[in-house]
Amino acid sequence: MVLDVKSEDEIKSLTYTIQNIVVKISLNLGEDLALRKINAKINNSEYNPERFPGLFIRFKYPKCVSIIFRNGKLIITGLKLFNQIDLVIKLLILKLNENVKISIEESLIVQEIVNIVGTANFYKQINLDLAVTVLENAIYEPEVFPGLVYNSFNPVKSVFLIFSTGKIVFTGIRKEIIIEPALINLGRLLDRKKLFMTS
Repeated sequence: MVLDVKSEDEIKSLTYTIQNIVVKISLNLGEDLALRKINAKINNSEYNPERFPGLFIRFKYPKCVSIIFRNGKLIITGLKLFNQIDLVIKLLILKLNENVKISIEESLIVQEIVNIVGTANFYKQINLDLAVTVLENAIYEPEVFPGLVYNSFNPVKSVFLIFSTGKIVFTGIRKEIIIEPALINLGRLLDRKKLFMTS
């Protein structure tokens, strides 16, 4: 991904990697699920209602965790590829249909990505001491945490952890299509504010 090209000698680029996709799903069953029964019949599941109201089902491939609640709502977390979301939903439906004879219609399932966590690298040192003074909505307390926390509202509300090495952690983005524009916007802001350190 190219941030800005002024000349061939001055190309600024970055790469990013998805670390976690969190998806909220509603099965729209119209009845409560018997989580104890599901736990007894499905391998790699865990249910302890005294500690947490949801049932955990762990998948080895793709590696992720599904948390199912009695009302048919569930959360899938741990995925790193967007095309694995539908696969995990199909695997989950298969497990439930085979083991506890719950009839789930795929057409009634509603899914929504609620958070994407990823890492990026600008490959340039960033002056965090200056950044905290020139960026609005920035917090930097190096004695507590080595990264600067920057709350962005352009193009969408998101949070960036910015490290002096040029590495970034981003969270709060909900659509894959927004990731590149958000990172490009951040890179251009850092460049405009002269926060990239020259070697």
